[in-house]
Amino acid sequence: MAHRNADAARPAGRGPVWAYWIGHSTPTKAAVLQQDGTIIAVSPDSPSLAVLRNWLTIWEDAGRPAPKTYTSTFTHDEESGPTGWSLRLAS
Repeated sequence: MAHRNADAARPAGRGPVWAYWIGHSTPTKAAVLQQDGTIIAVSPDSPSLAVLRNWLTIWEDAGRPAPKTYTSTFTHDEESGPTGWSLRLAS
């Protein structure tokens, strides 16, 4: 399920949001990192923006490891309903 503001943030003709960006969202806030390095957030004080920036700092501090160095796990939180999915990466 896409965030209700996802269509407003999607560049024209670039396809579905999930195909191009990674990010963090809550029920009311969202922040995404585009392939060109631009960050889009619902607001400058968005908690999702703070989380995304923290993830980027951790990645930078780790020496920018390539995606293939991570093990991914996709989990569903039953209590959160259909939107309760998380992608976890571990090195």
